[in-house]
Amino acid sequence: MTRFTLNNRRWYAMELFSPEFGEQVRCCSPIMVYELTPMGGGGRRFELSFHHEVYPEGVQDKGYTIQTIERSDHYLLGRVVESDRLVLFLKLTSNWLYQHFDDRAVAAFLDKNNLTKDFA
Repeated sequence: MTRFTLNNRRWYAMELFSPEFGEQVRCCSPIMVYELTPMGGGGRRFELSFHHEVYPEGVQDKGYTIQTIERSDHYLLGRVVESDRLVLFLKLTSNWLYQHFDDRAVAAFLDKNNLTKDFA
């Protein structure tokens, strides 16, 4: 079985779950992974630095320490360390984009990043 893996300089879908989002429960965003660094020691933790596309400009570069909860061939589910946030990483597809964003936002994202509708 091949397990879902985050690779540097690649786009992914991220769904962040937290009480801070109120009734909405989650925040969805395409992310560009800058760097993933395993922390070692058998704790299933890694440092992740990434570009958070839906955050306002100037605060889009983020870094989290994540502890893996579950990893399958299609997703990675983790907990952001020292927070109540859960994070789900998936392959970024045009279907995922259109499921979570309107046509104009998807077109702007694809154009800004030189991607086509069938990039995935």
